Amino acid sequence: MTPAPRSLALLFGSFAVACGETTSPPIVARATPEETRPTPPPAPEARGDTKDAARPEAKGDLKLDAPPDEPPPVAPGPPAAAGPAFFAVDKKGVVRLDQGEFVPLKNGPRELIKNLHVAADGALWVLGYETIYKLPRLDADGFKEVARGGFQDTGSIDEFFVIADNDLWVAGFGGVSHWDGKFWTREEKAAIGAGDDTLDGIAVDRDGKVWVASSNHVHVKANGAWSTLDLGKVKDTLFMEGVERAADGTVYALASAALIRLGPGAADAAPVRLGGGSIPSYSDLSLGPDGTIAVRNLFDVVITAPTATKVWRKKDYMSEGVRSLAVDASGRVWVGGEIGVAILGPGDAKVEWPSGSVPELSGEVVGVAVAGAGPAALPAAGPVKTGGLKGTLLRGGQPAAGIEVELCPSPGMLFSKSPCADSSVKFAGKTDDRGQWKFDAVPLGAYGFALKSEGKWKITMGSDLGVEMREGQVFDVGSISLDK
Repeated sequence: MTPAPRSLALLFGSFAVACGETTSPPIVARATPEETRPTPPPAPEARGDTKDAARPEAKGDLKLDAPPDEPPPVAPGPPAAAGPAFFAVDKKGVVRLDQGEFVPLKNGPRELIKNLHVAADGALWVLGYETIYKLPRLDADGFKEVARGGFQDTGSIDEFFVIADNDLWVAGFGGVSHWDGKFWTREEKAAIGAGDDTLDGIAVDRDGKVWVASSNHVHVKANGAWSTLDLGKVKDTLFMEGVERAADGTVYALASAALIRLGPGAADAAPVRLGGGSIPSYSDLSLGPDGTIAVRNLFDVVITAPTATKVWRKKDYMSEGVRSLAVDASGRVWVGGEIGVAILGPGDAKVEWPSGSVPELSGEVVGVAVAGAGPAALPAAGPVKTGGLKGTLLRGGQPAAGIEVELCPSPGMLFSKSPCADSSVKFAGKTDDRGQWKFDAVPLGAYGFALKSEGKWKITMGSDLGVEMREGQVFDVGSISLDK
């Protein structure tokens, strides 16, 4: 499950009651509606990001010395051509939607997919566990491996930026590394000024400067030297959520409370108005070729088009477990999550594919990328296909009867009632005399499992169950011991 923005814990954590042995964000109140009409920044490349690292608590709200800057409007250009959409489905791989058909692609990563986007070279790039893959043509049927990292070469790879096959930049636990087509060159976090912070984004601007977001700072490499930005125009501690590059080469950083335009110099960072709530807690930035900006604000999606801002509230779309955002050139925002895919806009338009209604997308959609204006026509969702899940609980090697169990896409670890109480897709029951539990008519997808033992809820599996489900069949997940 994607963690909530860093400021969420401080704002709402005191309202949750921890009843289990682990913790994660609860379902909580959303920010107060706010409609604005700012002018968005220049159009960026399409890019879909995922975040897996735990986020610390926020320490304050954004304060500005001056009103936020408003960038110049995007110059109109010729209409963008239609293009395919791509989805990264955890445990299954990458799926392409084109001409109304969903096609699983070959030779790419299937697990731990961290990022995918259509780069400036027109190819789809995907970051797996430690390998970068390329779909050489958007209509190709499989990926090729371009570069492989490793503990010695790069450390972990969490973010990447593509210039060309022989010009890749990555960021992760080990620092920042560059691929020249043959070898990696690595710079430790201490060398760039990040200390022990996590690195949360990387991009290269039109002048070749490398911009990196760490937990609380932004760093830039210019003329061979690293420096840390002066964020004097943005008061109080910020928690950086990532960086993105616009089509004109300008780089933007998303903080938990502001969108910040970076450059051209290290002292020129300035906030850009987004809107969407009186208590902003932003994450998951995506910038569209038409100038549309999309961010997640707690459980809402804020879409700032060239003429207006629209806020999609939690109740108005499939907001549960959002994992990624992507914006196409027609202004549609593609939302991938744990219970399906939603396509929002332009305006009030909405298309939703619940998990199980598109078999190829059944599971956690952890990344989305769209080329051009996206598919011209969107297939209608089919009927939700279902199967069954069952398993056995043991204590001391013997059946554990009468144990409360729950099943939902991602059981919450901070809750007031039970881990699945706030989920829109949930199943609850007890084990029988043989220690067995079973749920029928479960939509095809990926699920987590929670059980209550000795008065405490425990989450034994986060979101791995159900991936191998088949329509009309009951899948046995095996035995779980309560002694562990």
